[in-house]
Amino acid sequence: MAITARPDVAPSAFATTYDRVMAEIAGREPGVGPATAAARAPGPRLAVVACMDARLTVEEVLGLSRGEAHIIRNAGGLATDDAIRSLVISQNLLGTQEVLVIEHTDCGMLTFADEAVRRNLAARTGANVDLPLLPFSNLEKNLVAQLGRIRTHPWLKRVPVHGLIYEVETGNLRPVE
Repeated sequence: MAITARPDVAPSAFATTYDRVMAEIAGREPGVGPATAAARAPGPRLAVVACMDARLTVEEVLGLSRGEAHIIRNAGGLATDDAIRSLVISQNLLGTQEVLVIEHTDCGMLTFADEAVRRNLAARTGANVDLPLLPFSNLEKNLVAQLGRIRTHPWLKRVPVHGLIYEVETGNLRPVE
């Protein structure tokens, strides 16, 4: 399966990755592949909110196999309304009983000011959009704030909620409560 290029979109590594993945899938026998075992596994008991940074591979860092956790990712590993929505579904409909929030050192969210980026985007696109980017200046304080938001949300169950900072420089995890 090939990707049809759009003239208004710059080519990227996505096309190569997508083509490779599609070729791998096409070469599998029906019903055989990594997803088969996960489809039979019982529901996960753990939900993880984590930063979307590619250096943080949640399953690898936590030693999890496919299907052992619901993983919710966004820029910064924030307990945004959408992350909370996913946790509500994970807990109340799918039975998860524990939450981990993982943020990391050298996070891009530590490097910019919301208003400056929003002004630049508005000037470049001609559209002023009400979309907070939610950067932060202190990793530990931000993680504590995310834990607090999850612990106190009225639709979330009172389950263990823990915070971890992944140190990209060393690969170590540091607990933050």
